[in-house]
Amino acid sequence: MAMKRILFGEWLPDMPDTTGQETLNLDSALNVYSSTTGYAPFPRASIISSGTEDGEDINQLFLAKKDALILAFGGTNKNIYLYNNLVGRGASSSNVSKSGGYSNPQVAWDFASFGDTVLATNGADKIQRYVIGDAGKFADISQAPVCNTMAVVRDFIFAGYCDGNSQKVQWSDLNNENVWESSDSNQADFQILPSGGEVKAITGGEFGLILQEKGITRASYIGTPLVFQFDQISDNTGCLTGKSAVQHGGMTYFLSESGFMVCDGSTVKNIGAGKVNNYFFEALDSTQIETMDVAIDPLKNLIVWNYPTAGRIPTDEERLLIMYNYETGRWTSGSTNSQVVAQLATQGKPLDGLDSEYPTLDTMPLSLDSPLFIGGEFAFCGAIDDKVCTFNLYNEATYLTTSDIEQGMFSVATLAMPIIENGSATFQVASRNNLNQNIEWSAESVTSAENRADLRSGGRYHRLRVKPTGSGWTHAIGFDFTVTPQGQR
Repeated sequence: MAMKRILFGEWLPDMPDTTGQETLNLDSALNVYSSTTGYAPFPRASIISSGTEDGEDINQLFLAKKDALILAFGGTNKNIYLYNNLVGRGASSSNVSKSGGYSNPQVAWDFASFGDTVLATNGADKIQRYVIGDAGKFADISQAPVCNTMAVVRDFIFAGYCDGNSQKVQWSDLNNENVWESSDSNQADFQILPSGGEVKAITGGEFGLILQEKGITRASYIGTPLVFQFDQISDNTGCLTGKSAVQHGGMTYFLSESGFMVCDGSTVKNIGAGKVNNYFFEALDSTQIETMDVAIDPLKNLIVWNYPTAGRIPTDEERLLIMYNYETGRWTSGSTNSQVVAQLATQGKPLDGLDSEYPTLDTMPLSLDSPLFIGGEFAFCGAIDDKVCTFNLYNEATYLTTSDIEQGMFSVATLAMPIIENGSATFQVASRNNLNQNIEWSAESVTSAENRADLRSGGRYHRLRVKPTGSGWTHAIGFDFTVTPQGQR
């Protein structure tokens, strides 16, 4: 009898099963995220707002800040809503749409902050403008184009897919979102990109990165008279959907036909190759790819993509998450009912008012130390139908599955002991004599008070499914595993 310590390695669903290692690649890593010490729990979503007055699904959420004022916006096919205080199940919204609302959006909302204003576009109306701190509503910028996407590049608003031309980009005057008509006295202008196809997304910062259907173009400020210089940095890698693109730390992450990419403004790297790209495309419902969404979770160092699935759901939820830790370079997955993801913040709420909303602590979906009660804290959020949700609940649908452990001979798995901080685990084992056999899982074995789970499964290859238990567990590192060699029969 030999005990072997198994540490959880990378989740690499695209790689062949790896055997005989002390650190094992994972075949599944559901509702966890990679941390420096193993895997930590990724929570499930709970609703924190009432529904919108139009009853339409929220297709985008956005956070805006001005000094101590924190505002959250949600867009539907008909209206834009403002959330002043995202706390508790009944947090309400106010309609801040332009007069008459929006009746014919072409794309999900795209938002941007520019000074003390919030800008929004939906591919059907002129760019919308809202002044933070005023009691007004969104309104057309009369000179602005109708566009599908926009970003802040240096001190300009940069718009793409403008006025029905899929290869047209246009920018405002310097520090003036109201001026878009070019003249000798301003720096507003436009450019028709000669190649690369449809503009899918733009990310900003010191330079603009224009993600097109078949290429990537960098827009660099050079001053008058040309204002911006355009350089194509890729003519063979493009962006599948604009809602897959997000920028963090000067890097732009997006989905291409070849998988998940990152671009620093000069080079493009495939970060999903040999790891998750094949898994993702097999799970993706490509007919609904435009509902894909992405957001940053800065507290967990994650890029989180939310996407529609073609039936590959391991839980009773409807959509999948694929998460990339930009610090560790590792991937994990999740399941959710939220159709979008977003980074929001709250203004807080006194704790003494909670009894009217939640009669007992057991009925509260939030812990008392939740950022939603503190105020001014970031929270990773989303939307379920027409309601805002936040990811803060214990997720029972969490597990890690190893690749195959090969002992070189027929053996019997007899014991597993979890290495999980502040928690324990249940185990399932699947044993087989060759890798062509189907995987059949045993019944769950519950860890005893002595932190051991008894197993009884024979074969040449063993894989284990580890389900962390306990709402307070923090890190799943691995497990100790005992097998008993047996003679060949």
